[in-house]
Amino acid sequence: MLNEIPQDIQLKESNLLFLDISSSCTGYSIFQVNFETKKAVLRSCGAIWLPDVSHQKKYAYLYNAITVYFNIIEKVDFIVAESYAINKDRMMGVMVTPEAHGACKAAAEECGMSFITFTPQSWRKELGVKKTITGDYKQPCKEKVLEYVQIPEKLVSNITHNERQTPSDIYDAIGLGIGFLKRLINPVFICSGTKIQGHVGVLDVET
Repeated sequence: MLNEIPQDIQLKESNLLFLDISSSCTGYSIFQVNFETKKAVLRSCGAIWLPDVSHQKKYAYLYNAITVYFNIIEKVDFIVAESYAINKDRMMGVMVTPEAHGACKAAAEECGMSFITFTPQSWRKELGVKKTITGDYKQPCKEKVLEYVQIPEKLVSNITHNERQTPSDIYDAIGLGIGFLKRLINPVFICSGTKIQGHVGVLDVET
């Protein structure tokens, strides 16, 4: 249960990185949070696409994304990832997400950052996101996040530098951040002037 501010978060100003981790596309959001004034600024967000290469290379890429881009350039202090669950009825590829999480945890440790998880059920509850009659959460989450920040329908890819359809991962990463912070301190959210896809040109993928 999340009921208190983690001890290693700077109360006056911390940059919290929220990750929706996947080996095909990882969404992220960065909130600059002042826990004393209860203000949270959505500073940056994006979708990191990964090419169809070996899992080993993808994990290395995610590791370097944290140790180099998020640590040095974005100056992140703390990482929160959406937790995952294993479906015993769908076991094919079941190790991909845990391994990707492991790579990100190792990177966080290398940078001296804490890494914790928050369940999708928890952040959706905080945002009031409910699934459709077909069991889909993607569209309701997108609609709720767009109440806070405008995200374009297409984003520039860090692989091709061409525009492609905005993936659900970015909305999940923003929703994760909002839900986590609402549960923790219920801050005032400021979501204007947000940098979108700022990693493109810096954190590109060599295919």
